[in-house]
Amino acid sequence: MRSFEGSLLSYVKYSKTLKSNVIRLDANENYFADIEFLKATFMEALKEVDLRLYDPSMTFKLRKALAKYLDVAPECVGVGSGSEHLIDFVIQSFLTRGDVALSIVPSFFMYAKRVRLRGAELVTVSLKEDLSLDVDKILKNCSNKTKLIFVCSPNNPTGNQFSWHDIETLAESCSALIVVDEAYAEFGDGSVCSKAVEKENIVVVRTFSKAFGLAGLRFGYFAANENLASALSKVIPYTVSTLVSCFVVKLLNKFEVVKGWINEVKKERKRLMKRLGSLDEIEVFDSKTNFVTFRLDGNADKIYKGLLDRGIVIKNLGALPVIGHCLRVTVGFPYMNNNFLDTLTQVMREEFSA
Repeated sequence: MRSFEGSLLSYVKYSKTLKSNVIRLDANENYFADIEFLKATFMEALKEVDLRLYDPSMTFKLRKALAKYLDVAPECVGVGSGSEHLIDFVIQSFLTRGDVALSIVPSFFMYAKRVRLRGAELVTVSLKEDLSLDVDKILKNCSNKTKLIFVCSPNNPTGNQFSWHDIETLAESCSALIVVDEAYAEFGDGSVCSKAVEKENIVVVRTFSKAFGLAGLRFGYFAANENLASALSKVIPYTVSTLVSCFVVKLLNKFEVVKGWINEVKKERKRLMKRLGSLDEIEVFDSKTNFVTFRLDGNADKIYKGLLDRGIVIKNLGALPVIGHCLRVTVGFPYMNNNFLDTLTQVMREEFSA
């Protein structure tokens, strides 16, 4: 049976009637980000920026603010229009046809897609059964053609975070560039940025789409050794506007507000995981992100479709290495999660009693 995609488009396609009260919990967006606060801060930036003029000084201010946030030197920071843009640019910069990149699995699908579009080969190495990195196996699969190793931490879709020790071991044991994707780092146990910049072959890519609630803005940044950061920044097209730069600086100066959103996500994530874990036939994976991945003993496609038909949109991950056929749900507002949990309980009762 083909898997149903966890998106609003799927809901339109597979449900006979589109309901006005659809709850979207499939894209890992941060509902806890205060939209009025974001709009007000954006307007502050808009009032200060002269859109007619170039302002090179704002780029420096942005890098300085990001460096303070990451506890690194400003020379170690670069920016782009979203973390995916930066990952794609790293791929274009380091891979040519015939080169090899390596990715853990299961992990973010975009690595494989962009590597293959570049004409390079992707080698995958499965996580261990406990979802930790299989460092020895990764290194055994490296060759002189291996130019990049992708490590998503915290990892999408498993939700777990990898140790600095394992990342450092990879960097010190091979010549490949280690690309650490920290899209969800604020929801986890901290970042490796301050340590990564001491290494010559690690770049940490981050985003404002998750913790800062700016999925629609497309702002990403990276931290790397000064020489590597300088080289990347010189060739990355200038894609971040003065307005966005000013807006980001203002948000970083108000991080205590953002931190409150992050804490609310963590609090609700804990409750969601506990409620999911109390349901029979479900195994919940620990999460350091703003989503929770879980596995059912029953037919995951039917459960997903049952939720979809009732206006609850989550992500159907399909059959994946190591973790099997799983579903993934974004941590939403309490009422959204309650609606999801109640509907899930109803759908499962129908499925398992059939």
